[in-house]
Amino acid sequence: MPRSRIALACLSALLTLTVGCGSEPETSVDTSALDPGNYPTAPRDLSTLRTEDGGAVRESIRLGGLVPLPMDLDSWLVFGRTNFAGHHYTARNPPHRGSGISNLENFAEQVPGLVAGWHTGGSRRAKRTFGLDVSVGLLRFTTPEQATNAMHVLADASAEQYPPKQPLEIPGYPTGRTSLTAYDSVQSWTAQGDYLLWTFISDGLATPPDPGPLLAFAKKLFDRQFELLRGFSPTPVGELANAPLDDLLTRTLAAERPGTLDDVTGAYTVPAALHLESRPDLARRAFEDAKVDLVAYAGTRVYRAGDTAAAARLTAFLAAQAPSAYDPIAAPPGLPEARCFREDPGPPQSARIILEHRCYLSHDRYVAEVTANQPQDLAQRVSAQYLLLTHGEEG
Repeated sequence: MPRSRIALACLSALLTLTVGCGSEPETSVDTSALDPGNYPTAPRDLSTLRTEDGGAVRESIRLGGLVPLPMDLDSWLVFGRTNFAGHHYTARNPPHRGSGISNLENFAEQVPGLVAGWHTGGSRRAKRTFGLDVSVGLLRFTTPEQATNAMHVLADASAEQYPPKQPLEIPGYPTGRTSLTAYDSVQSWTAQGDYLLWTFISDGLATPPDPGPLLAFAKKLFDRQFELLRGFSPTPVGELANAPLDDLLTRTLAAERPGTLDDVTGAYTVPAALHLESRPDLARRAFEDAKVDLVAYAGTRVYRAGDTAAAARLTAFLAAQAPSAYDPIAAPPGLPEARCFREDPGPPQSARIILEHRCYLSHDRYVAEVTANQPQDLAQRVSAQYLLLTHGEEG
């Protein structure tokens, strides 16, 4: 049976079960066996997360909660994007060359005024070229003039590097810079107010290539996105640094490369968090069942579920979603209920040395996902994560 069907079957079964009729599952954690190494076991001071770029990152995550999931526009677009360096953009970490949105080496010089942004996508199949594939970027600028300038600069740079076949127009958006690319995809930059919306839509199986359905999808996307933005209250630029932080972040391990584009540190509502899932359709059902209301991302992930039983169900779901190339491994000492996996190294002649290891564990209403490249490091990180979740509780 294909893995996707197995996952669906497992999820369906999980959502119909309860854990102890809502009571706390028994735990057999041996805290004396936990070894956190040099990792912290007490929550971080929340003020340490107020970095120079932190407010803009939080605003980007807010935007992410407004960007439509491609699967909400086409129910078959169930494969998300997990291969981005990062989903959020700020003036410090703007869209990089090759991101699709930008082909510029010096974004900040040619496109001033970026406040925040979000990048996402979806496809009908895991291999994106096999069917409809959609990429979306939403950028907020300080002024409408800067958004319009960005539209023209980015569109001109793309056309210079990848000459399009012909200009096109998305119905209802005549001022946008839309074109048919050399590979029969539809690409558009369209500014409205302080916002610039970019999309790249292709269908590798369309025969013969026809931009009509792609333009129709683009209109559906643009209509929905600009409708959502009309109800959005952006944080004033001068107040970004004071944007609220959630205490849940202090219960995660810090990111290994803080402040970089691939640092996703932040507290995400479910609409934003689903953009970071490889199968947002399955994740949404699991989140709804577990009554997840917030996900904290940093060096580890912590999901806040509705109660202890819901957290146990979510842990089982996440473990069932481990990639097919991952093999189950023993849990770290002291945490026998953790569900752990190791990436398959491959055949001996091409075996990889650096392998991802990961564990899922729950405590109370919280579920944690921990990853590392070495088993000893994984054991220490999982131990530290458990102690973070239990910090302050009576022994």
